[in-house]
Amino acid sequence: MGKFKVLVKTLDDELSHFRDTSSLLSQSDEQLLLRYELQSDQSLLEEYYFPYDSNWLKTQINRGLEFWLGYREASFVSEDEKWKCQFCDFISDCSFSVTSSRDRTRSR
Repeated sequence: MGKFKVLVKTLDDELSHFRDTSSLLSQSDEQLLLRYELQSDQSLLEEYYFPYDSNWLKTQINRGLEFWLGYREASFVSEDEKWKCQFCDFISDCSFSVTSSRDRTRSR
């Protein structure tokens, strides 16, 4: 995929761009790839291959939009996605991360 930048000023601009761009994509029935990259240098953090499931994808997008549009509060990552915490700018202020770190230390 090519790298390009789109200038947006608001979340509505971003959502419009996303809707316009995603409507151009053909429907997939193959394996999808989810890549987590560090924003500062685009270094690869994790990659997951998974089969396309339109209901799951719509649920995930809607869940994110609920937060970004102010319909729900932020939530913690699940225990199996806790590896993401090491890359978070807010880890020092996060009660979830601190509590879990203490629990891991006690169990050793």
